[in-house]
Amino acid sequence: MGIFSSAMNYFGFGSSETTKPDASKPRASAPRTSAPRPRKASDMSEIITLEPQTYADAKEVAAHYRTGVPVIVNIGGMSEADAKQMRDFMLGLKEGLEGHLRRVTPKVFLLSPSHVSVSDADPEVEPVDSEDFLA
Repeated sequence: MGIFSSAMNYFGFGSSETTKPDASKPRASAPRTSAPRPRKASDMSEIITLEPQTYADAKEVAAHYRTGVPVIVNIGGMSEADAKQMRDFMLGLKEGLEGHLRRVTPKVFLLSPSHVSVSDADPEVEPVDSEDFLA
């Protein structure tokens, strides 16, 4: 069957005869089904620890966090004004990229992406939200 005949048949202008499949060509076998293998959760292979000295170091925190890597931020070496700005900035990152922000100590925070699960050894520790975080 030529190209012209194939086009005619496709658009419904060809002969009404149907062509029989060529017996010399192998037929496709029935599809096989298989059970999917369970996937293991990937282990975190990297956590970044940063100790920013000024608010200008916030770019580095954001750069690592945007790549999906958890970041531990120690703001103990910052001035009170810069530390408050950094806390506000990390809260914005958490909200904007739908992650998690946990206070580890009064001056150390864990900023983790949404795909990273964080378990607390102390059930009393709560995730940081905007009301108690800025206090």
